[in-house]
Amino acid sequence: MGVRLRESLSGSAGRGQAGEIVGLDELLIQVGKIGEFPKIMAKELRQGNRKIAQAASRKIKPQIPRSKRVFKVRRSDGPNYDITRGTLRRSIGVKNSRGSKINVFVGPRSGGSLKNDGWFAGIVESGHVGGRNRSTGSQNFNKIVPALARLRPMMERLMIAHYRRTFDKFKL
Repeated sequence: MGVRLRESLSGSAGRGQAGEIVGLDELLIQVGKIGEFPKIMAKELRQGNRKIAQAASRKIKPQIPRSKRVFKVRRSDGPNYDITRGTLRRSIGVKNSRGSKINVFVGPRSGGSLKNDGWFAGIVESGHVGGRNRSTGSQNFNKIVPALARLRPMMERLMIAHYRRTFDKFKL
């Protein structure tokens, strides 16, 4: 659903095509040579990644339509939930990635207050639910991933510019 900003950019998808980001390969090689980031540099890189991800989050939110009704989730083995209008939109945000000093995650966040809890995003986005209320016909079906794909070139350009400034500052 979401995307880890730095890790998604280090993949080989989209290389050699029109719209390729010039300098991405050299920058990734430079990042690989660093090894363990100094604490101050890691903090600065994460702050930059969070700013870029927050900009992407603000652009994705308006593309997700609000539901016209409250969804009632009733379970026989767990708690019952009433999912209010706009919860999926409110749940989209940025959080720090576990196990990394600089990566961030953009997409629906789960956990926290029920008002902003996007635990059901996989159901809506990918149509994981079977039965008569399948979500593939939903107005929110498959909205988040294409929006992130459209924003990826912008995020790459901003990230490369920020990394270059940071590397120049730390003389790498």
